[in-house]
Amino acid sequence: MPKEGFLEKRKGVRFLISIPLKYAKVGIKQLADAVTNDISAEGLGLITVEDIPVNTPLNVSLTMPDNGEVIPIDTEVLWSKSDVSGRCHIGLKFKNSRLKLIPLVLRTISARM
Repeated sequence: MPKEGFLEKRKGVRFLISIPLKYAKVGIKQLADAVTNDISAEGLGLITVEDIPVNTPLNVSLTMPDNGEVIPIDTEVLWSKSDVSGRCHIGLKFKNSRLKLIPLVLRTISARM
């Protein structure tokens, strides 16, 4: 059920799926671990322990659970919101990505069976 005052802006289907990843702010070599919350053809939801400002470009590398393949993706932070536990939920949009979403999701599901 949508939250009061919340307007859904997503156009594409989002898959609620957890895929491990590493990310770094562009120009910074230090990588941080995180996990996806959901993913679509246009972007992904991310859960981190740090708040990242809106419009921050990030280099993201998804690690596929079936074979360990690393998929690099250039992204940008669209929104960021902290929760009561100290975790930060972040919405990222893909920049110039040709990510094949359905095979990626199916590979992740298959690896967990």
